[in-house]
Amino acid sequence: MSVGQPHRSSVLLTERLLWNRALGGPSRPQPVVVLLGPAGSGKSTALTSISRACGAGVIHALVDFHHGETAAAPPTTVETLTRVAYALSRRWKARPRARFTRFTLGLIAVQTSLDGQTLEQARDTLRVSIKTFTRNARVNRVVDGLVDGLVDSAKSAGLLPALPAEIIKRTLPALIRTVARQPVGRAKRWHADIPEAEGATPLDALVSLSRAKPTDITEWLTAAFLADIRESHPRMAGPDHLSRCQCRTLNQARHWHNWVLLVDGIDHPGGATFITDLLAARDRHLRQHPGEHDALLVVATSGRWVSDWESRWQAPWRSPLDNTGRARAVPPCHEASYEHWAGQASDAPRLPYYPVLLEPLTIDETARILEINQRAPECILAQRATGGLPSAVHLLKGLLHDQQFRSGARDVLGSADPARPDADPWRERLAGLRLAQRLRDVSIDEFITAAPFAPAPWLLPHDATSLIARPNVGRILTELRTALWITASTRGGAAPNDAKLHPWIAQTLMSALARNSTSYRDQFEALLHDPDTSGDPARMAYCQLALGRISEVVDAFEASFDHGPHQEWIDRLELVARAPDNQRLDRSCAELYEELVTTIIDNTPGDRSSAGNTITRLVTARWLAANPFAMPDPTQRDIISHAYGELPPLSRRPDVAALHEAARLAADPLR
Repeated sequence: MSVGQPHRSSVLLTERLLWNRALGGPSRPQPVVVLLGPAGSGKSTALTSISRACGAGVIHALVDFHHGETAAAPPTTVETLTRVAYALSRRWKARPRARFTRFTLGLIAVQTSLDGQTLEQARDTLRVSIKTFTRNARVNRVVDGLVDGLVDSAKSAGLLPALPAEIIKRTLPALIRTVARQPVGRAKRWHADIPEAEGATPLDALVSLSRAKPTDITEWLTAAFLADIRESHPRMAGPDHLSRCQCRTLNQARHWHNWVLLVDGIDHPGGATFITDLLAARDRHLRQHPGEHDALLVVATSGRWVSDWESRWQAPWRSPLDNTGRARAVPPCHEASYEHWAGQASDAPRLPYYPVLLEPLTIDETARILEINQRAPECILAQRATGGLPSAVHLLKGLLHDQQFRSGARDVLGSADPARPDADPWRERLAGLRLAQRLRDVSIDEFITAAPFAPAPWLLPHDATSLIARPNVGRILTELRTALWITASTRGGAAPNDAKLHPWIAQTLMSALARNSTSYRDQFEALLHDPDTSGDPARMAYCQLALGRISEVVDAFEASFDHGPHQEWIDRLELVARAPDNQRLDRSCAELYEELVTTIIDNTPGDRSSAGNTITRLVTARWLAANPFAMPDPTQRDIISHAYGELPPLSRRPDVAALHEAARLAADPLR
């Protein structure tokens, strides 16, 4: 399996899950791997990368549910299975075709109108229909005409809506041609042997299928599809045994590959239903035939977290220290493996889903997209601003290409179109992320109004207790979590409330709000006067800093400087410095720094202590440098590093090593 550059970790994960234990023997159970990431994180690109890496060496198919949002009705499971069977049964290099005999017979039965016929007449109608198709299967023109007539009759009888009818017209002839060369008797007997047939003869079973309720038809045909997979896989796995695949995790040991079904968008209409029906069919078969698994690996994508998974998997916005039950942490893609999914500490049933987090782009990958050096200031800006979100990096490529920006510039990511001076790029980018898609009665304007609350560190954890007297704030925060925009640190020692809103959406929301300075001040005043804020110095300092009241923040940090462990003081300062700002965009960080520090000095009664002066410089520079949409400024970085370095001699505590380490980290240009 060749590995492409984009989404390398997702390709390698699929490679680790491909191996099937024994040809002809019981397959091992297969998870439904769900690649998780917010809008624009490259989920569809990941599936495309996997599909291309599979190439001709691995039987695979890709189905996309994104189109279900614009369709009159979401695709049904039977419609999706028809598409998948068609894709899997195409010609594969050095292999025979997959045969979906049971599934195809079921489709013919379902589409054959038997209304008003007696059981004997219905048998004869189906018998003739099946013989007609199988005898003429090699004559393409005849098969196409027969399918057209069958589907048109089914459509006229109300058995099929317009869109699935057209899909079946396109796919059924190819499916029929794959089954006609082999006797269909075994497939007919399968339909008679399943519990749903209740002991009927093969033709009577197919008559019952034709007259069944839609839900029963879905269960029946899904079971037929998986039975065809189980039969075709060993017959088609032979070439894998001798071929030179590039699966490196197995040390080139002889092995057989599972088939791969790539499902894009199970959070879209029809997607979740399809996966649910597929898993239900697997469960029904395993109850009747323990250990008889199918060799179909499903790799799906979702831009949303599903609450049902929390019985076994911990939501990404929950801190590792917050897990008191048996839920397991969702792994990043590069750490996921079959062994991790299959292993469990308890005797609880294994959850069939395996949620996995897509990693953000590394700065090397961002540099390749931008076609610049990774240490270039524009690359560092793009990485900080986007948090490695692929769609945002590609958007910034157009803004940064062939441009020269001064250090600390704050107007880099505004509109680049001089013909649209009044354009609001922040609102347009938020609309592109479709934040309000699932909250039909909440507008983008309400998301923007809630901007001060959305990135507030104490409101991000799932168990936040602050009571915000603002409409829809709770719903908006819940939606941001569910849409995977809020994640907790994966560090082992992370605090239970160490959750962060994605920098791209956090700063875009804040930039949109800052266009209206009155609304910005009003919202942060409301956050400052939240009852729970007054009892928490860090919360109060965060709000004060967002409002530009730097002197009050400096006073608080000066007073607490050596009254507790320095690492806690540093962590608190770094958290407070994440506060947004609505300072002028046409002024650089250096210009604002000089202006703000001068104002603070001029308006401070009496002389500050040496520690106070140093903390003034540290807080001001750290706050301005924390803006991810500002160009990196080496001068501001030096000010921060030097300020941390000047504090150890001023401390009365013995744990000054934390201050030295903070100075070292602040000097890193890639941070």
